Amino acid sequence: MLKAPPNKIRILIAALQALAKSSRVAPGCMAVEVYKTVAVPRYICYEEIWESEEALRSMIVSRHFSQLAALMELSSEPPACEFRFISKTYGLGFAEFVKGLRQ
Repeated sequence: MLKAPPNKIRILIAALQALAKSSRVAPGCMAVEVYKTVAVPRYICYEEIWESEEALRSMIVSRHFSQLAALMELSSEPPACEFRFISKTYGLGFAEFVKGLRQ
């Protein structure tokens, strides 16, 4: 979830929707959603569901995740990023760990 600067809401939503469109056809991607919260309209949520941890790890080391990270940098406050598994939830450090393993 990220908080869009007031003058960038439409631009960020359009960019996230374009990223979601490409993600939906990626192997292992089960679903992608982009939406604004009702309570605070400047908050934008971007969610992806992957069929396996291996598919998620492949996405993390891809250009797709680099593009997503670049969009998260546009947030007007630190974005929330979670990787949820059945037994645990990890923060952005999980992506750094996965990228470190693949280098």
